[in-house]
Amino acid sequence: MGWFRQPGDAAPTLVSVSVSDPAPGDPCPAGAGALLSPQYVLTCAHVVNAALGRTQLSAERPASSEHLRVVLRHDAVVQRISARLAVWVPPRRRPGSPSWEGDLAVLELAEPAAPSARAVAWQPMTERLRVRAWHGGGDPSTFADTTIKFTDGWYYYADADLSGASVQHGYSGAPLFKADDLTTAVGIVTSHLMTDGPLSDRQVVRRSLALPWQRVREELVRAEAHDVVAACLPAPFTDTGNVPDGALDLVRKLFDHTDQMKYQAHRLATALGYRMAAEEPETAGPTLEEELTVLLFTEGRALATLAELLTDTVDEARRETLDRLLGLGLPEQGVRLLSVGEHRRLLKLLRRVNSAHPTLLCQAARHVLQLAHHPPAWVDRAAVPEAMLAAAVDDLDAYRFPQEQDSVPLMPQLLRLAVFLSAAVTDRRTSKELDTWCDDVRRRLGRDRSLLTEWRAQASSWARFRRRPVTRIVVDLSRDPAGAERYFCHIWRVSEGRAPEGAGLSTGPYTAEEIGRLVHTLVKDQDHAGDAPAPWIDVVVGRDDLHLPVDGWTAYSTRDRFADLGLPPRPGQRQQSRVLGATYRTALRLRRFSADPDRERARRHGLRRRWAAGRTAPVVLDADMSDADLLSALDGGHRDTAWAVLHGEPAGRDFLLHVSLAMGVPVVLWDREAAGPEHARRLEDIIGTTALPDLPELLQDFRKGVYHDAEPSPARPAMVWDDPDMHLPVPPDYDDPSDAPKNWERLTAR
Repeated sequence: MGWFRQPGDAAPTLVSVSVSDPAPGDPCPAGAGALLSPQYVLTCAHVVNAALGRTQLSAERPASSEHLRVVLRHDAVVQRISARLAVWVPPRRRPGSPSWEGDLAVLELAEPAAPSARAVAWQPMTERLRVRAWHGGGDPSTFADTTIKFTDGWYYYADADLSGASVQHGYSGAPLFKADDLTTAVGIVTSHLMTDGPLSDRQVVRRSLALPWQRVREELVRAEAHDVVAACLPAPFTDTGNVPDGALDLVRKLFDHTDQMKYQAHRLATALGYRMAAEEPETAGPTLEEELTVLLFTEGRALATLAELLTDTVDEARRETLDRLLGLGLPEQGVRLLSVGEHRRLLKLLRRVNSAHPTLLCQAARHVLQLAHHPPAWVDRAAVPEAMLAAAVDDLDAYRFPQEQDSVPLMPQLLRLAVFLSAAVTDRRTSKELDTWCDDVRRRLGRDRSLLTEWRAQASSWARFRRRPVTRIVVDLSRDPAGAERYFCHIWRVSEGRAPEGAGLSTGPYTAEEIGRLVHTLVKDQDHAGDAPAPWIDVVVGRDDLHLPVDGWTAYSTRDRFADLGLPPRPGQRQQSRVLGATYRTALRLRRFSADPDRERARRHGLRRRWAAGRTAPVVLDADMSDADLLSALDGGHRDTAWAVLHGEPAGRDFLLHVSLAMGVPVVLWDREAAGPEHARRLEDIIGTTALPDLPELLQDFRKGVYHDAEPSPARPAMVWDDPDMHLPVPPDYDDPSDAPKNWERLTAR
C-alpha cells in the first residue's frame, strides 16, 4: 500500500514472547512476535525454544502442557495473555549453509487481543524495501531500520545504515514493517549474520536475515495451518485476484498523463477517506496505475466514485472507456452501485422519507422486487427503523444489473426503488431531490434518459394506486330512535372499476358488535373471492354521531377464528376480541354537513381544493384559540391544508371539529378521551412527523397495540377521512331516521 493509505493511527502493536512466569528481575523476553489476528501470534521456533529453556535449534515439538506469556502493547494499552503452541515448524539445517530453514511457530492466545490491538497486514517481500523492526521488549525507542538487499532463495538479507539502532538479540520474530506504512509487514526477523570471517564485527556491518512473508505462508500451508492462513490480513490494494482482465489497460486509457491520473486518484482517495502519498513511495511496490486498479475492484464504492468524478470531464472516447471499465464491475460481488456521495445523499433522503412515510419504503420495495428470487427479509415488514436504513440500502446496492430481457435494458433495483419513492412521497421538495438524484446516477452510469421516463410512468401509476384503496367496505349508519345503542345501516363492498355491491342484509337495527361482525364477515367473503385483503372501512355518519367509537367495535373473537378453522378453543384460555380499527384501516365519513345544497356544494369544493393542493402536514387547532385566530388559520395560512389535529376540552374540541368540517378540511383527527390541553401530547406522540397518506395505517398499528397487544395508552384517536374521489354509494331512503338525507340531497352533495 504505497500510494493509498488508511487514515488514523498507524502505530503497530508490539508483541513480546517470554516464559509464562518469568523470574523476578528477569523481564527480558525471548524474542518478539507478530499479531496475525485477535487469536494468533507468529514468532520463530527458536524464540519458543529459548522461552522454554530448550536448545535454540531443537526440532522436537514442545509438550502441549507448556505455556508461554505474550505481551501486547499498543500505545498505552498493555495486555498480558497466556498462550499455547498451535503450529510448529521446526528449525532444519540447510545443506552447505550455516543458516537454517523452517523455524516458525504460531501461538494461540488464551483470550482475544484487545480491540485496540492492530493485526499485521502482509505483502510479499521484494528487494529495495526499507523496513523497520522493534525489539521484543516492546520499548518504542528500540526501532531499528534496515533495507532489504538480496535473496538467496530462502532468506532475504537486510543491511542497516551506520546510525541508529541495529537488529540484534531479542529482535527474532519481529515483523518487518514497511518504513512508510507501519500497518503492513513483508516478513519477520530470524537472526543477525555472524561469521568468523571479515564480517564478524556486527556493530560495523549490520546485516540481518529476514524470512519473507511469501516463505512464511508456504511453510504454514505445508504445515496444514489453514485456519491460521485464512485469518491473516493481506495488505490493502496488493491482491490482484479480484481485478478483471483488461482493467489495468482501461485505467491507463482514461488519463492523458501521469499528473492527471495523480490528480483524480487524489480526489478519489479523499472521497473514500484515504490518504494518498504526494510523491512516489520510497519503498518498492506497485505503480500508481496498478494500485489504483486494485483499489477500484476491492474498495466497494471506488469504481462508482471515480466514474462520478470523471463523468463531467471525459470526452466521448474516454466515456466509452469508462463505460467499459464500469462493465467489468458488473459481475463482481464486492463492487457497489453507488458512489460515496450518491450513497450519502440517498441515505439523507431516505431518512426524510421514512420519517414522513414509515411504511412507504417496504411497500415500494415489495413492488420493485416482486420478481426477485431472494428479496431481503425487511421487505416483508411493515416498516424499516431508521437504524436499519443503511443496511437496507446495502442489501440493494449491488452494482450488477438485473438480467436484461427482450433487449430492453433494466435499471438497477435501487435506482428503480428511488423512482417509486419519488412518485409516492407527498413532500414536493423531497420528490424533486429524489428525481435529481436518480438523474445524476443514471447519467453517471451512462444510461439513456428514456429509461427513467418509462419507469417514472410506471411509478406514477403505482403511486396513484397506493394512495387510494382498491376495495372498501362502506357502512352507512343512523341511530335507531327507539334504542340508544342500536343502529340502522346499509353495507356495501366498493371495488375500483365496479358497481357497488350491497351486502344483501336488512337495514336493522343492529347493535355495535353485530355491525362489526357483519363487516368482518363481508371481508371474509371478499377474501374467498380472491380480491385484495384487508380493505378500507368507511363508516358514514351524521354530524351528531361523529364521536361513535366505531374503531373499537368488535369484529370477531379468537373463538370465532378457531371456529373458522374447524377447531375448538383451548380450555382455560381467555377469549379476546379483535376490533374493527385494529383489524382494518377504519375512518369516519360525514354524510353531509348542511341541508342547504349550495352550502354543501361549496364545502365539497373545499374538500377537493385542499386535496389537490397536496399539503400533507397538519394544522394544529386548540380549543383555547380565539375565533379570529381559528378563522385566520383555516381561511388564511392553512386555506389549502388537508388535515387538522384538534386539542382541548371536549366541548371546545367539538366546536373545532364542526368548524373544520364546515370549511372543507378533508381529514380531522382528535383524541376522544382527551379531557383538556394537558392531554395533547398523547396524540402528538402517536402521529409524530407522519405524512397524511400514512396516517390511516399508523392509527391501525396504534390500535393493534392498544386493543390486541394490551399496550398501555389512554388515547383513543378518532378520524374523519373524506376523500371526494373515494365515491360513496347511494342507499335507498331510510324510513325512520330524521338525519338521513333524501336521495336527491345525497346526489347533489356528491
